[in-house]
Amino acid sequence: MLVFKNHSTCYIYIMLRQFVKYHGSGNDFIIFSGEPNRIKSSDIQDLCKRSFGVGADGVMFIEKSELKSIDFIVHFYNPDGKLGSLCGNGSRCAVSFASSLSFFPGKSCIFEAFDGRHRGLLLDNDLVSINFLNSTKPVKQASGFFVNTGSPHYIEIVDNLDQINLTGIGPSMSKDLFPSIACNINFVQRDGGSFKMITYERGVEKETLSCGTGAVAVALVLNQISNIKSPITVNAKGGNLKVDFSFENEVYNNIVLTGPVKRVFQGECNI
Repeated sequence: MLVFKNHSTCYIYIMLRQFVKYHGSGNDFIIFSGEPNRIKSSDIQDLCKRSFGVGADGVMFIEKSELKSIDFIVHFYNPDGKLGSLCGNGSRCAVSFASSLSFFPGKSCIFEAFDGRHRGLLLDNDLVSINFLNSTKPVKQASGFFVNTGSPHYIEIVDNLDQINLTGIGPSMSKDLFPSIACNINFVQRDGGSFKMITYERGVEKETLSCGTGAVAVALVLNQISNIKSPITVNAKGGNLKVDFSFENEVYNNIVLTGPVKRVFQGECNI
């Protein structure tokens, strides 16, 4: 709390709220403990502005659950101030954050996100994994494929990522290909025995260094069109993400996303 005295000897109280900054493979987030009560869209936008705010690809409020069946609830907001769909890297950071507050015992937890319940697991060497809900097969769309992995993704395989101006084409592709929902846009390049990806994220409205739901979408498309077996490691600009999965009865299940998580710093703000 900050206390100021004005010219008429009245005291003005400003309540400060603590936050922690995390990143998962370069995908960075501002995390608060508790519910997003009275949070304004403009607050989210201001916090996420780089150079002017804290700077982030999203804001999360982690609420400890009163139910015995789940440990905590993830409320995720995009930098545009709107409530977002599932964020894979954000959820991995949320697991680490919730563990630091003793929201669950041991290494394993159950949390609720936008699309339902997920299991999180703390691993060695600052790695965190989360499981995904089952997914149907990717569908051919334009020059690529569409698949929903908790968030909607378009994936296109290309020969050279360096020739893709994602900042230039991402916004129009996101809205023109999928006008009713907007969509995350991913391009993938095979690089020897590995796969490199770049992602334009809706809500962030720019390229991010990594996208967890996008990495899962890429892995499922690679399995479908090239029969690449699980696990598949996808190389994003911010780091590598590993995707495990099974495919039975035309459905992808046992989907697990694994990657690094780092607590960067903590601070206070007046929202």
